[in-house]
Amino acid sequence: MLGGVEGEPLARIEEQLRSEVGENWQTDAEVLKGRNATRQEHGLPLLGETERRPAPATSARRPLWRRVLGR
Repeated sequence: MLGGVEGEPLARIEEQLRSEVGENWQTDAEVLKGRNATRQEHGLPLLGETERRPAPATSARRPLWRRVLGR
């Protein structure tokens, strides 16, 4: 499903991609790049990647060894 588009309109989009890119349109690097750019804009995980966990929150305070050594 593509932004609420399904059925015949989605089939026309797929057919256009197939005619312009070829049968491997679903794995074509340029098509994936464009699809991932759109997914990123909407906060969705990228295609072909596993969902990443957010990094742990960091403390604003430096570790003791850095404070002692002045680093």
